[in-house]
Amino acid sequence: MLLTGLGSRAGIGDLSLAIAADRGVDAREVERALHHALELGLATVDVHPGETDAEKLAASVVRTLRARDRVAITTTVPVVPLRPGGPPRRDVLPEQLPARYVVDQVESTLRATRLDVLPLVQLPLNPFWRHSSAWAELAGTCGQLVREGKALAFAARLETVSSDDDDTRAVVADPLFAAVSVVYSLCERSIEPLLPSIKVPVLARRPLAGGGLAGTLGPGVKLPPRDDRHALDEPTLERMAVAAARLAPELEQRPPAATSCDAAKAVLERGTRHRPEQLEARTLAELALRYVMDRGALALPRLHRHAHVLDTVAAASALPLTPALIARILVEKS
Repeated sequence: MLLTGLGSRAGIGDLSLAIAADRGVDAREVERALHHALELGLATVDVHPGETDAEKLAASVVRTLRARDRVAITTTVPVVPLRPGGPPRRDVLPEQLPARYVVDQVESTLRATRLDVLPLVQLPLNPFWRHSSAWAELAGTCGQLVREGKALAFAARLETVSSDDDDTRAVVADPLFAAVSVVYSLCERSIEPLLPSIKVPVLARRPLAGGGLAGTLGPGVKLPPRDDRHALDEPTLERMAVAAARLAPELEQRPPAATSCDAAKAVLERGTRHRPEQLEARTLAELALRYVMDRGALALPRLHRHAHVLDTVAAASALPLTPALIARILVEKS
């Protein structure tokens, strides 16, 4: 179910009514965008960890569209926060993902969404947890939930990836997991050395680097008062703007961030723009999404706005980027 049609290249990532509201996006707009995305063939909905309202919305839209047979809603069991104290190197898996807690979370999500079965449940993991005394019980519990028909499959959700770490390699190869969920974008490529050896779908979270590869974030950007991106400081915003300026010659549309500060403008002026017939991407976001998709990962950008849906579908339908363009992109990002 994870890889059907356009769903094999792109889906809806980090669905969150709370984040959308903080960024000035009404819940009705989020629902409209979700409807449109699924109607156009996107087939994976990744819900923000622990957000029940978003889980309910995803399930409601899937039921309304009668799309349960082709759309996979993927939810995440949030880890239990660590209690203070205790030995600094203690075995924390029994505290953060106890087996009984995982069962309770799965059953709670089933009740909230009124789904017959959860298509894919993500477990946030540190790779070294495989050495925990509680790992066998956790794996056995996941297998039992699948046998009982409460979950179709489980995925390993990794916050960080180290391609030369044996534990990371063991987790992504573990038969317990039907998918691997990682942060993957032009800005974060740690998973790339492992991609050829991963035999299950790779879910690419934050393929636009939290908005940094959308081409709109730069010094002086105007954001809603509660927007979480206010945490970005001016040096970070300037680096984003400079990166957008470096890639601007490859694009049909100049990213707004490329002219948001003097440093970016200087880079933009030095760049050599290609002839229109040589350009392969319209926007920076399209370029970033296609890069991730071309490596076989399922890109999961946040699609809270209806206007972003068509751009994602177009990116998922596009031809692969040429090796020459990829080489130029990687030189610019190095």
